[in-house]
Amino acid sequence: MTTENRGYSLAVTNSSNNETEDKVYLKPMSLYVPDLAVQAVTELVSGLSAAKENADEFVLTVTNNNNGISVDKNFASLSELQDPLNAADSVKDLINIVRGYESDEETNVCGW
Repeated sequence: MTTENRGYSLAVTNSSNNETEDKVYLKPMSLYVPDLAVQAVTELVSGLSAAKENADEFVLTVTNNNNGISVDKNFASLSELQDPLNAADSVKDLINIVRGYESDEETNVCGW
């Protein structure tokens, strides 16, 4: 039996208007590289139409598309989310939390 790798989704949501931008990563371990994590968050934020005007709360979410486990982190402002150190650390932490919920090696098909 072959299990399809559905990857991990990284998403940014603007809480003021519930607009969401997301992207699927089939090899999420690449997001452990700080520069790649910052670039991914920057791309998602740039896709939000009202991100510049609404500097309210934003939510960063990581989801394992293979089993549906999802965790998120709230940011009080856009500048907090766009801070390179915050972005890189948050992406890594969220991935680690999602991976921590994975108990069966057969469901973990995302490159680990």
